[in-house]
Amino acid sequence: MKNIKYIPSLLIALTLFVFSCSVDNDPAVIPMGKSVTASLDKTGEIFVHEGSEISVDFVLSRTLSKSAQFTYTLNGVYGTIDLVQGQQSVSLPIPNNVGTVNTLVLTGAYGLSNEPISVGTTNSSVTFISIPAVNPNALEILMVWTGDANDLDLWITDDPPTTALFASQSATPSESVSIDNMMLPDGTYNILPRVWSAVDTSVDIKMYVIHPNGSIESFEDTVSGEPPLAWYYFVKFDKVTDTTTGDITYTTTKVPAESVF
Repeated sequence: MKNIKYIPSLLIALTLFVFSCSVDNDPAVIPMGKSVTASLDKTGEIFVHEGSEISVDFVLSRTLSKSAQFTYTLNGVYGTIDLVQGQQSVSLPIPNNVGTVNTLVLTGAYGLSNEPISVGTTNSSVTFISIPAVNPNALEILMVWTGDANDLDLWITDDPPTTALFASQSATPSESVSIDNMMLPDGTYNILPRVWSAVDTSVDIKMYVIHPNGSIESFEDTVSGEPPLAWYYFVKFDKVTDTTTGDITYTTTKVPAESVF
């Protein structure tokens, strides 16, 4: 009879143990009812050096009970990317090619559980500007412009422009020049765009100067697409060598984009 007394207690303990295990094995509880906002983990204009990876994370303000999908445009082209249940972010890689500008805009987000998702008022767009890597032994110059059918060249000359010292003349949508610190004596020089040919009456140009110390400057202006084979003033730079330390510095000056000849 004494043994019978312990049976109910044993059953109760066993029941509690099984219940506890079942609770531990349940999926994590996902919060519901709170508003959900979609955003990007980056915003604004970001310079990306050659050789670096580019990626953007699409982020929700909280997890959802089911999967979700983000919609976006990359350089005006529509795309989608899926987010699995229980995750708050998903990453999209973007190619990094020097001279390219990639603009991504978050346009929407949708939960498969029909939970409403709004796009945040901030961090909804980002632009990546791919530029040459920093070279401690050279001044790097990159020129990009509007209009795929426009063909421009990049020239470095003395001042006033009489002699071409460096030139980049290709069929690509950008031109770049690397000027070794030892190649030029101290002095003043010109960075000149040359319109080889253009279908547009005007061409917008951006010039990026990457200094040996890693600092980046950007200049922009508009030049005429007519006549062809015309050079335009754009940026001057002074090269100065410290006679005591040997350190080399470059100082740039934006000048009006007027025809050279």
